[in-house]
Amino acid sequence: MDGKDLEVKKMSDFNLVGVIKVMPTDPDVNLDELEAAIRKTLEEKFGGKYGISKIERQPIAFGLVALKVYVLGKDAEGYSFDEVAEAFAQLENVESAEVETVSRF
Repeated sequence: MDGKDLEVKKMSDFNLVGVIKVMPTDPDVNLDELEAAIRKTLEEKFGGKYGISKIERQPIAFGLVALKVYVLGKDAEGYSFDEVAEAFAQLENVESAEVETVSRF
């Protein structure tokens, strides 16, 4: 089984996707480093309970770019996209993080 098959198997464990919008503190924040910190935080704080489908960059204004993090979870007790957003909001160089949408797939 190669890495891609493993990724598909892991995604099949989830049935919800939550989009969390992460706003950096200013336009000079290194977005590559912020993305890495987001991935690391999700793994360290939640240990595989959640997954990340993708991270998109959304231009806002005046050079500020938000990160839209597509977080995978389950429709089960103990899962809260708000707790993930709170963890992201505590990262260095993050002004705010909020859940925009949650959808079943």
